Amino acid sequence: MIQDPELVVIIILNLNKKEDTLKCLESVFRLDYSPYEVVVVDNGSTDGSADAISRAFSRVHLIKSTNNLGVSGGRNLGIEYANNNFRYEYLFFLDNDTLVEDSSLAKLTEALKNDREAGLAFPKAYREFPSKIVMSVGIYINLYTGSIYDMGAGEIDRGQYSLPRYAPACGAFGFIAKKGVFSQVGWFDEIFNPYGWEDVDFSLRARKGGFKILYVPEALMYHKGGKASRGPLPEYEKYKIRNFFILMRRHTNLLQWICFVTLIPLKTIFRIMGELYRGNSKVVLAQFRGFLDGFIQD
Repeated sequence: MIQDPELVVIIILNLNKKEDTLKCLESVFRLDYSPYEVVVVDNGSTDGSADAISRAFSRVHLIKSTNNLGVSGGRNLGIEYANNNFRYEYLFFLDNDTLVEDSSLAKLTEALKNDREAGLAFPKAYREFPSKIVMSVGIYINLYTGSIYDMGAGEIDRGQYSLPRYAPACGAFGFIAKKGVFSQVGWFDEIFNPYGWEDVDFSLRARKGGFKILYVPEALMYHKGGKASRGPLPEYEKYKIRNFFILMRRHTNLLQWICFVTLIPLKTIFRIMGELYRGNSKVVLAQFRGFLDGFIQD
């Protein structure tokens, strides 16, 4: 078993995104931090990803799942592998459509070392390299209104997000966590499979466990994912809506839930009108199915 008190295990999840994953790994192996190990969980890909990764990067610990375990299930498989094979201090999660700056991991680990209250840390995220358009500087949460979104998204970075601070939540496309956080609050909840809101759920559970979530603006990454790049996909929207209601039911108190439910009809009307105006009738139907599934989910 590999043991080092400074060891970071980087976990990357892949599903049929061979080229994205190879580019992500290229950036990862340019990181100037040491020591780290890289675990790639191939979530049942059929595009030859696993073979391509094995050929290109012999240092990668490759886990081949025969089935798609979903986002939470795939990440949890990576955590299980890390626990069985390494004595590590940190877990660093990356989506496979990300690129990381060389110094990003060193800056994230240094920030966590210097802040005893913080259990999670995340970098400033831009859209596709070399864009200076912000993708996320943390996630805003208002449980009374159900407003949850990436702060700064779509803005040009003019230095307005240059100061470190604590955030309500962070996206799992790129964040680092102390090992003790998972020991105390648990892993990613697989009720959110196949995807959607598992990262916000984990952030909220971490905060309830007494850990703060630290934004580290000196650490930089690029994430080309998100709705802005892919457009609306009916099946994706269905699960996002379903899991959103599961998230809200779990984390709201009675007053927050009443306020949220009261606002649902108005917000729903505006959302439906917007999607229909853009010609996305299939998305509206998918979201309605997701609403029903999430509202009655135990």
